[in-house]
Amino acid sequence: MKKRKCLFSLIASIGLLASCSSGEVEPDTTNEKMYISSIQKKEAYEIQQPAKSNIARGLMVNNMNNALNINEIERGLMDLSVNHFATEKHYLQEGQYLDEQMIKQWLARKTEEGIGLNPAIETRTGDVLEDEKKYPLILSHVVEHNFIHKESNKLEGMSIAISLNEFYDIRVSDDKGLIYTGQVKVDQNDDDSNDVKNYGKKIAGKIIQDIRNNKKIPEVPIYLTLYQESNVNDIIPGLFLAETFIAKGENTIAKWSEIDKKYYSFPSEALYSLDQNMYNKLLIFKEDIQAGFKHLNPKIIGRLRYEEGKLTDIKMEVHAPLINDAELVGLLQLISTKLNTILFEYIPITVRIIDQKKDVGIVLWEPTEKQIFANPI
Repeated sequence: MKKRKCLFSLIASIGLLASCSSGEVEPDTTNEKMYISSIQKKEAYEIQQPAKSNIARGLMVNNMNNALNINEIERGLMDLSVNHFATEKHYLQEGQYLDEQMIKQWLARKTEEGIGLNPAIETRTGDVLEDEKKYPLILSHVVEHNFIHKESNKLEGMSIAISLNEFYDIRVSDDKGLIYTGQVKVDQNDDDSNDVKNYGKKIAGKIIQDIRNNKKIPEVPIYLTLYQESNVNDIIPGLFLAETFIAKGENTIAKWSEIDKKYYSFPSEALYSLDQNMYNKLLIFKEDIQAGFKHLNPKIIGRLRYEEGKLTDIKMEVHAPLINDAELVGLLQLISTKLNTILFEYIPITVRIIDQKKDVGIVLWEPTEKQIFANPI
């Protein structure tokens, strides 16, 4: 570890040289400049101290299907909230009002009394697995963020993310205690309508009513968004579908706005179809790295984020099993140099070097600093 740290100055200097020539020139149109500015502008909430954990945190870990979706829904909800609760005026606090009892009631299947927001099993066949497949659970979890005014220290807003299953992972037991597992896609229609999103919009009104009717929850503006989870084994997270804002004193949803924010993996046919130019740049980058370290046979994969059809973030992974210190230095140098192949002046890039599931090095292009940083870990 000491050996790796002492090599940082050499690697960083090469990274800085590589940053001097970016691969793209900033477009000279007003709209494009506004778009670039919005990407570069970093708005982040301060966490109110002492920090508090979400009171339903344990339920989230149990209900959502993988860490990718948990991280994305929490980070994404925070990013989306800045449009409604100013970062300079508000602290962020993890949810303190939607407790496990309330969330569990929402997650239950609908009863005759109207409790529960997941579909009821209308007719039972005796085959518990087939019944679950026919009536899949759609609502997975409800995430809450609170926004505390920095001067008054009072709650001034809430953000809610309704997490929805694209795939329902089934684990159910019969009367004899035998356990059955399986998976079913929620939206099995071939039409252009997203049944998951439609169901989320349908139940969102009831969630808002329950919050407004709860006297323990202050009457504050609520930002609400729908999130569709990716499949359990996917290497990219899910996506936000739609959003709405409920002002203080209101208890119904007036309108929804669609959210166009999607992730694409590299390599994939989906990315190639969407952005062939970017795909080819990544392919050249991949081939250059692999050619430089053939004996390591590095595997290179990526995840790209597009918002309203425009690229906003690039994350790459270089898997190099059993890499030694000298090889790591050379690989960091090569990545820093070759990063110009995929560099955009205004889009952040992260390249992680991974040795048997452990991060051993990182290369960053930081648009606000206009520098490439490279470092062993």
